[in-house]
Amino acid sequence: MDGTELYAGNAAAMWASLAPWSRLRPGTAPGVAAIEIPAQRAGRVILRWRGAAASGQPGALVTAVGLHGRVVVEDSFGDLVPPRDRGVRNEGVTVDRMPLMLRPAGGVAPPGNGAAVVLVADQEALVQAERVIVYGFPRPALQPYRPGRMLPPQVLTTPGWRTWLAFRDGKPAAACCTYDDGAALGVYWLAALPEHRSAGLGRAIMCTALAASPGRSAVLVATAAGVPLYSSLGFAAVSEAIWYRLRTPPEQGGTGGRH
Repeated sequence: MDGTELYAGNAAAMWASLAPWSRLRPGTAPGVAAIEIPAQRAGRVILRWRGAAASGQPGALVTAVGLHGRVVVEDSFGDLVPPRDRGVRNEGVTVDRMPLMLRPAGGVAPPGNGAAVVLVADQEALVQAERVIVYGFPRPALQPYRPGRMLPPQVLTTPGWRTWLAFRDGKPAAACCTYDDGAALGVYWLAALPEHRSAGLGRAIMCTALAASPGRSAVLVATAAGVPLYSSLGFAAVSEAIWYRLRTPPEQGGTGGRH
């Protein structure tokens, strides 16, 4: 399995692992994971391998799987046909293109800046980490912050999940989540609050999280700002992830909304 399939499989398993907080839509084509996230009034479609959805428009795929409102379609294989205009917005679709990166299993250097990074183990710390991600990543659709919409309590007990929190001057300052699906370690939502950026906290969390799973290859989708950090830690781009963000008419009484 190549790095692209490792990531896509991990992302699909990560979202599905949080049922009933998330809901896996039945009846989709093999290789297509469609997930409702009622707490966020959102949905997500993930193509798990090349050719899973054949060639088509992302909007048609969203309609076929029955999701409504704000939906993200993750196409890591370039299978779908982009909107006619390759600009930022076209016909209600936003297209983001980001490097999908892989790091082989192995050791990692210590962070070196003395940051206090902890594994989140209780609800109080989870709320602190969740708040950091909502405002630091950021996730505007989940602001103002309310507990449980980004990270439900079951991430504390669901196998494979870990949430990491870094403190600076005694205050929660940076956070991320990792998910081990047995094939790879997925890294999600690495974020620092604006007032704590450029202080080495992202590196501290990444080094701690990677060191906790030395036997796993790690996969992630990187923002432009994150590429230098990830590259310095041994990640390399293996493909271009294309995320389509669609706004479809909300279903009457359904779970559509902002994502």
